[in-house]
Amino acid sequence: MSYADFLGMTVREATPGRTVVALTVTPGGLNMHGTAHGGLLFSLADEAFAVISNLEAQAVAVETHLSFFRPARVGDELVAVATPERVGRTLATYRVEVRRGGEGEVLALFLGTVARWGQGEPS
Repeated sequence: MSYADFLGMTVREATPGRTVVALTVTPGGLNMHGTAHGGLLFSLADEAFAVISNLEAQAVAVETHLSFFRPARVGDELVAVATPERVGRTLATYRVEVRRGGEGEVLALFLGTVARWGQGEPS
């Protein structure tokens, strides 16, 4: 079982232009304040980032950043939508919005850069 499976993540869409990963917040994903743990949101965003960045080449993260805007609670469906900001031959940067539901408010914003090699052409 992978870490993403353990957390209950589901890949809903995986294309080089848009990747969508979702999970539902459970009691096991809460922090001491009774809201979703920041690590849970980071893990969701990071999974979407990993999926999209490895579709056309092999990639590993070299830098990430996550800003938290609003809390999530038990039962909330969280949806991470990853899109490319800039994809080059050796580096690529992606934006991931973590939303409450598919079109809900943005709870967190993740930006990440990967080093890339192998198959695929830059866009």
